[in-house]
Amino acid sequence: MATFVRMKFFNFERLKYPLLTFVLSFLVLFFFFHEVLISPNSYLFASGGDGIKNYYTYMFHAKHDTTFWDFTGMNYPYFENVVYTDGHPLLSYIISTLGLQEYGVGILNYLMLLSYPLASLFLFLILRNYKVETVWAIASAIAITFLSPQIFRLTGHLSLSYVFAIPGMWWLLIRCNNATHPTRWAIVSFIYVFSFFLTHPYLGVILSFFSLAFWFIVYINNRGQWKNAIGYIFVQLILPFTLLRLLIFSTDTHYNRMDVPAGFYYYYSGWGSILSPHHGPNAEVRKMIGVNLNNWETWSYIGFTTIVFFIVLMVFSYLKRKELSFKLIAKHELFMFFLASVLILIFSFCWPFKFSWFRWITDSITPLKQFRVLGRFTWVFFYVFTISTLIAFFHFYKRQGKTLTLSIVFGCGIFYHFVESYGAVSVISDVISKSENVFLKEKAPANNLDIADYLVENDYDAFMFLPFTHMSSENMVILGEDEANYDAFVLSYHTGLPMLNSVSSRLSQDEAIKFNNFFGPEFVEKELVYDLPENSKIAIVLNQQFLSKDELRMLYSHEYVYQNDDFYVCTFDREKWNTRFYYDQVLEKEMAAQKDVSSGWKSTADSWFYYESWDDMKGESIKGKGAFSNTKGNYPILAQFPTDSLPVGNYTASFWYNHKVDRADIVGVTALEFDGDSSYWAASSIISQSNHIVGHWMLATMSFDLTADVDTVKIFLSGIDSGEPYIVDELLIKKTDGPDLFSKGKMGGTNYTIYNNYWLREDSFSE
Repeated sequence: MATFVRMKFFNFERLKYPLLTFVLSFLVLFFFFHEVLISPNSYLFASGGDGIKNYYTYMFHAKHDTTFWDFTGMNYPYFENVVYTDGHPLLSYIISTLGLQEYGVGILNYLMLLSYPLASLFLFLILRNYKVETVWAIASAIAITFLSPQIFRLTGHLSLSYVFAIPGMWWLLIRCNNATHPTRWAIVSFIYVFSFFLTHPYLGVILSFFSLAFWFIVYINNRGQWKNAIGYIFVQLILPFTLLRLLIFSTDTHYNRMDVPAGFYYYYSGWGSILSPHHGPNAEVRKMIGVNLNNWETWSYIGFTTIVFFIVLMVFSYLKRKELSFKLIAKHELFMFFLASVLILIFSFCWPFKFSWFRWITDSITPLKQFRVLGRFTWVFFYVFTISTLIAFFHFYKRQGKTLTLSIVFGCGIFYHFVESYGAVSVISDVISKSENVFLKEKAPANNLDIADYLVENDYDAFMFLPFTHMSSENMVILGEDEANYDAFVLSYHTGLPMLNSVSSRLSQDEAIKFNNFFGPEFVEKELVYDLPENSKIAIVLNQQFLSKDELRMLYSHEYVYQNDDFYVCTFDREKWNTRFYYDQVLEKEMAAQKDVSSGWKSTADSWFYYESWDDMKGESIKGKGAFSNTKGNYPILAQFPTDSLPVGNYTASFWYNHKVDRADIVGVTALEFDGDSSYWAASSIISQSNHIVGHWMLATMSFDLTADVDTVKIFLSGIDSGEPYIVDELLIKKTDGPDLFSKGKMGGTNYTIYNNYWLREDSFSE
């Protein structure tokens, strides 16, 4: 009896062709990626950028964290919720539970690559479901798999690289739509979708949107299936999304995250995303005729074969329109999937939301703006359109009885899919076998391990790595260096110590403000210091890269306690870095500044300065009655003045930007004009990197040299054309070494001393 059950379960006759598809696809994979497949735990697919960060968060969480939701490797002392780290939380938890941390990189690498033959398997099942002959189903499934746009995620966005995700969801939707036991398939599909929500929420949302679009089309086609449609939407969209949100809400201790990430109005796709080849022979033709590519995030090229087959189908459909029953076509399941993919394609085009007169929709339904890169939604269209076109083309020619023609044309088309995929796959296969797995001690650089041993042996509780990186609240950031991030990740993993540095998504803005201000001027109180555990021993570690002036100031206030050929270590001293000494000097200067100079400013003497309060305008202001407001894309001159009466020398321009109205993704610019016919940007300030943030306001500062040949100085903003509002206030320009300017201000019931446009709490250092 047991033998009979096993034989029934493993029906070789039924499974031989799916298995053959899997094996053949794996052989193609092996041809390109044999080095990694032979030794998957030896390589990192990327050693920089998002790639090394995503390996680090995944590996640190598996080895050092004790709970599913809390990630303790970055953003010390606040830490982070693991969902926002792109750290494969589900897989990380599984390998931690099984004690497989030392093989974590290899397991992840193998799963990412194994997703290719799995995708081929699902696509084969879909093709066979729609009666494509076996040999063509196998060839088509493998060809489309290796043309997948997700290939580029292997070098960075690791958790978005699972090629089988969308084909698997498509196959599940087919089974659900034809199920004799719908409950069973509802449960299976819920587990499938929710697993991807716990891998990367974005991928989970894409699968859920695929479900929503399909069941919507089913409902439109057959109102009698409304119960099934609503039921499946509930288990494939509403339930997994709601469950994830509830779990995050109940475990997330970080407040004031960005509600709206950047990118909704920028990283959307277009016709070029799906029609323009990025690799392969046709890419050379595209370059020759001068066609530019859309942003790489939106690439989803459907292939020359698909385009040709679709055009042929459209021509013959028109010629044989009297013989075709379009009502039957509209009711066909495959056509409903096609329509669903078109709906998602339209959404990926940001249509109609990108038009200014439709902005009210996204302003009213703010969850729509949660999607940072709409172009990723084209992946659904890629799989559905390419496979649907091949199926329709196959059956069209088969109905004509042109077997030989079908074999030649179809065979050539599939072969050309392989030709086009070769370029991208070969490039990626070369890239991902370059970097060693530095999370293995035997592969990690010796000097990194030397510093790691020193920190552990000397009982440090945490460290900060310079050049310092802290991103991304997507509103305020500190951008360090890629090489420093690499060193910090390796050091954190091998010590198990948390770092103050962070590379994550949508960090708490309250926490981000404290980190930006942590590297502010010496006379500004550093509130982050008070949140550090009182007895914690924190190291400052730096490599030999360029440091900012504020990082150099930190370095000069501390002494080295250890060094090797590549790194230096200091022990962070709270009292040296957060001292009221310099603040008291400012107060002494204020007491001496008794001369009213203009517009509420006091100083010790008369000197030239330019001040604009915009009090004659309406809008939320940091001080006074009004502020300057406009929409991004409209950047008029904030200030312009001739220099004929000004002495040469260094000047400082500063103004305040309201980061609550919209993110600080624009730049302040000082331009100098010569003889009225030439100019250049003498200075600029990336507002999001401000190191003096008070409430909802960020100070932008620029220093520029005024020489005798400069005719005019212009201050203006530059940046994206999103149409979102912005507000600036309190523009001040003065000679850098000229007399200091003082004023008073009040915000949120707190009194401030304003020192050269810096707002300093009058109760600073009272803690």
